[in-house]
Amino acid sequence: MAQGDTTDASTSPPIEPVDTPQQRLYNSRVVLTTYPSQLGIEPIPLHWGAPTASARGPVVVSRSQDTFGKRNAIGAGGGSYCIYRALAVAIGALAPNHRPDFTMTEPTHQIGPFPAWSDPEKIVSMDPWGHATVEHYSEFLDQGVDIRPTIAITKAHMKLAEIDDAIQRGFLRRDGEIVTEGGELKVVKVASEPVWYLPGVAQRFGIEESTLRRALFEDTGGMYPELITRPDLKVFLPPIGGLTVYIFGDP
Repeated sequence: MAQGDTTDASTSPPIEPVDTPQQRLYNSRVVLTTYPSQLGIEPIPLHWGAPTASARGPVVVSRSQDTFGKRNAIGAGGGSYCIYRALAVAIGALAPNHRPDFTMTEPTHQIGPFPAWSDPEKIVSMDPWGHATVEHYSEFLDQGVDIRPTIAITKAHMKLAEIDDAIQRGFLRRDGEIVTEGGELKVVKVASEPVWYLPGVAQRFGIEESTLRRALFEDTGGMYPELITRPDLKVFLPPIGGLTVYIFGDP
């Protein structure tokens, strides 16, 4: 205690914590996991490998209040970017119930469908309908279900030193269709987040689905207990990076 300071720390009133907006983001009840027979748990049907988008159903993974009981997938949307979304919510830069505006987000090119999309053994690590959320699942969006696209399809221009060199050497010409006068490449860019169909992934590695689920649970630090408690949910969105495809010419 400084000289001349007569305040007794033992009798000073306790400092009350400040209730900031950040502290009121969530209620005090924390749901760590769910079970198939639990009250209020009614997943939207999801049939991997169905012949059409409507028959397959949307992939729903959000824990938002309006969607929580309707989830039919485990994990988090956005791949590795889900961590950055959490940080944005925590510091108050983004509301926890924020919904993206899908206006003018439709794919710039029509791709598919192809026969492999309706074969549950052909595609097991991405959602072939992930780019068509607005087109095929607007009914669910209108009902307040939080559905996020897992694929983005857009136009892009690429500038590569190798292309400049090929043009200078005469190996490649500027046709204006794919190679512009400025030496840029016109491409269709497809960015895809991981969406794992767990039975299919297990089959690819020749292991039991239960073994895959347990390994994913253990080696992600127990991050997703529903891998164990929800065997009825067959789709998992892991928090890992996705892939980007660049298509030259007609997709």
